[in-house]
Amino acid sequence: MKNLVLTLWIVVGTACAIVLFQVKHEVTALEDQLASVEYKIKTDRQAIRILQAEWSYLNRPERLARLSSQYLNLKPLDPSQIVTLQDIPKLEEEPSSGTQINLPGAATPASAEIAQ
Repeated sequence: MKNLVLTLWIVVGTACAIVLFQVKHEVTALEDQLASVEYKIKTDRQAIRILQAEWSYLNRPERLARLSSQYLNLKPLDPSQIVTLQDIPKLEEEPSSGTQINLPGAATPASAEIAQ
């Protein structure tokens, strides 16, 4: 009887040791995975901070004003360019591709050639 109980305790102890080893191995793998995810989060946060700094640098008002004057060639709005809804002619049918619509105050091709 004592041998049976001793054998049973040895089997139970060995099973517990095996299960404990497997759990320890799984925990170690999960800790490595957690460390990897935390490192990725840290590098992503650094990248976000760098991108925010670059965004702030690129959106400086004086830089945008310089670029808009250099590339957009914008001019102040002329009052003759403003028309009301009644000034726009009604279309009875769809214009063909060769039909031109002349709006009041808009330059026509003939007047554009004369102006040059």
